Amino acid sequence: MGAQMRDELIAELTKANDDADIRVIVIRGAGGAFCSGGDLGAMPPKDRDEASFRLGQVEVLIRLLAESPKAVIAVLNGPAVGLGASLAAACDYIFMTTDAVLIFPFTRLGLIPDGGILHTLGLRVGYAKAKQILLEARSIGAGEALRTGLADVVLPVEEIDAAVTEKADLLASRAPLAVAAIKAVGREGPPDMEQVFAAEQREQQNLYFSSDFTEGKAAFQQRRAAVFTRS
Repeated sequence: MGAQMRDELIAELTKANDDADIRVIVIRGAGGAFCSGGDLGAMPPKDRDEASFRLGQVEVLIRLLAESPKAVIAVLNGPAVGLGASLAAACDYIFMTTDAVLIFPFTRLGLIPDGGILHTLGLRVGYAKAKQILLEARSIGAGEALRTGLADVVLPVEEIDAAVTEKADLLASRAPLAVAAIKAVGREGPPDMEQVFAAEQREQQNLYFSSDFTEGKAAFQQRRAAVFTRS
């Protein structure tokens, strides 16, 4: 992932997050890999100012995924290396083909893991396990990823697209304001009880008086599919 790919992905994710007609974001790789990581040929940056800028842009990219009000699905159809693994870990769902692999090469390169993965990996597998994976520069195949909770679904390549579409359709049918509220509350990790009750006071009072709740209640009582408008 060089500067051009990073900037294009930032632009596309920004548009998707701002588009009320988009309910689910799916991010996947092309050409047999999810993402081969940062461009080593462009490292190190020429100076500390450029280094700071690059890291800031990576932060923008990861936040667009992790803080998106939409459900976000990563589809790993091949290797996800370094920053590619960080991209995947920032998503709500990780689907992997059986031959996909997550590679965390940072300490082999002499770098700290970046892209927020010291936080997001811990949310999936626990902080102690995440620290061990990152310290050891581990590579994790699809089977281990599924067992440890790093991946949510593992399927043969010929079955993955149908499964992703089914999950995306299900998520797209859910009330978008409620989806965004759930994601906002859990953004920093599992909230404690006090944070949860405070969030309920804040979020539920808005949702009670939304058109989406009116529609959801009517659809539930009428035993039909709801048509939400994000209002």
